[in-house]
Amino acid sequence: MKKYTIGLDFGSLSCRGILVDTSDGRICAEAVMAYPHGVMTEKLTGGTLLEGDVAFQHPRDFREAMVAVVRELVGGCENAENIVGIAADTTVSTVIALAADFLPLCELEEFASRPQAFAKMWKHHGAAPMAKRVEQICIEQDRPYLDWYGGSISPESLFLKAIEAFERDREVYDRTACFIELADYVTSLLAGKPIFSRPLMKSKAFYDPKTGYPDADFLRAIDPDLVGLPNKLTYAFKDRIVAIPGEAAGKLCPEMAKKLGLPDGIAVSAGTADSYSPLLGIGIKSPGQMIMTVGTSTGIMIMSDEPRRVEGVTASLPEIYGIKNKHCYASGQTSTGDALGWFAENCIPSRYEREAEAKELSVQALLTEKAALLPAGSGGVMALDWLGGNKSCLANPNLTGLFIGLTLSTKPEQMYRALIEATAFGARAIIENYEKSGVPVREIRAAGGIVGKNKLLMQIYADVIGLPIKAGRCPQIPALGAAINAAVAAGVYPDIERAVDAMSVKDFDIYTPNRENHEAYNGFYAEYMALHDYFGKGGNRIMERLKGKI
Repeated sequence: MKKYTIGLDFGSLSCRGILVDTSDGRICAEAVMAYPHGVMTEKLTGGTLLEGDVAFQHPRDFREAMVAVVRELVGGCENAENIVGIAADTTVSTVIALAADFLPLCELEEFASRPQAFAKMWKHHGAAPMAKRVEQICIEQDRPYLDWYGGSISPESLFLKAIEAFERDREVYDRTACFIELADYVTSLLAGKPIFSRPLMKSKAFYDPKTGYPDADFLRAIDPDLVGLPNKLTYAFKDRIVAIPGEAAGKLCPEMAKKLGLPDGIAVSAGTADSYSPLLGIGIKSPGQMIMTVGTSTGIMIMSDEPRRVEGVTASLPEIYGIKNKHCYASGQTSTGDALGWFAENCIPSRYEREAEAKELSVQALLTEKAALLPAGSGGVMALDWLGGNKSCLANPNLTGLFIGLTLSTKPEQMYRALIEATAFGARAIIENYEKSGVPVREIRAAGGIVGKNKLLMQIYADVIGLPIKAGRCPQIPALGAAINAAVAAGVYPDIERAVDAMSVKDFDIYTPNRENHEAYNGFYAEYMALHDYFGKGGNRIMERLKGKI
């Protein structure tokens, strides 16, 4: 009898789902739904104006998208009764403030206009000022957290976003029963009981499996009234289940089974991050294998047998990918597709739009076509890719983008290619940081929405980095990783390793470095790193001054 699982991938702008044959990982059906409210950076749904480096979402979008996507998948399946498990990966930390009845706080009328009551998207940086204070307390009290998180504390983590609510809207904080990761929220809805992913607790919420959350002395140093914060995290629920992805954390509850059109009682795996699940989908299970998940942002993940101190990573912790006895590192870039999309939307003359329309191309496709004709180095234009700040290795959300080399004859495609090259330079900086820290990179695999759409970008990455890149042909690799977790949770496979062997992607496009271009890029990369260090390491803090952060 065929057995199927469903993998749900909650990205920045939409939820994508796949129905997978567990025998070989074949995708039998796909569905997608964009979030109706999108990303709110300027005003909330009710019109409340927003300020600062913020990004909010509406939790109702996640529920509606999940139901619509799963029902479409089930509707196209002739043997829906053979679906045995479901799992999700999501952006992290996307944090939802829940009332006592598990309802998102922003859905209560009295909080419908309060920003801190809405879901804070992963790239929401409102907690940046608090992050610096927490870093200082870690140093003063000799806490291990800086070692866990690459030497700095990210304002993107759940822990900091909860503190932000405490400082910016005390009523929202007081009424919040639980600050919950999106991955845990959707998993708990599926199972009808609170389920939390231990890897996300460790990597995003300062949780130690042996000692729990930070103690009262640490929290009191931030603010005396914060000592109860752990009771607004997973400790909020006495009946909570804490599990790792791939474990059968629960079963699909009858209420959700009816909404989704699925058999009730099928296995529900603990959730994971959308940057972690692609490792499984693309077949990574050994040290030295690195994955780059290239989409609106870029996640760069790798493992080692023994822990190494790597500055600028967002996590350095054991087993957070669900693979036992491996030390795991997470890092990334905040704006890849976001930066290219911003440029195409805001920096293009009308004649390019008309040309794209005449050729029946998107503006980005036209820019890519023109950029492919340019030499390495974009004809003398360079950029810094920090339009959303720098995640790794500088860990500074207040850094900004830069173009240099512009003249009166500069064309849009030069700037567009310079942005692509800048993201490739940023990825190379992360790779070299791992190498010098004792975490070797022997192989690079790539996944994500951009990978299958922009061959120029992938070739530039290979040329800049100087290593072949194996790009998975499957466009739904994160969701496939979730489906693999669901298969293990359902007992189809005894462990993650064997499920990965059977179900991961087998078809790749190989991008081999062009040696001539690589030599040329070595010179440009040196210039990029000079700019990187000058603006990113204190040589000139004009970027932060212009943002009003210093």
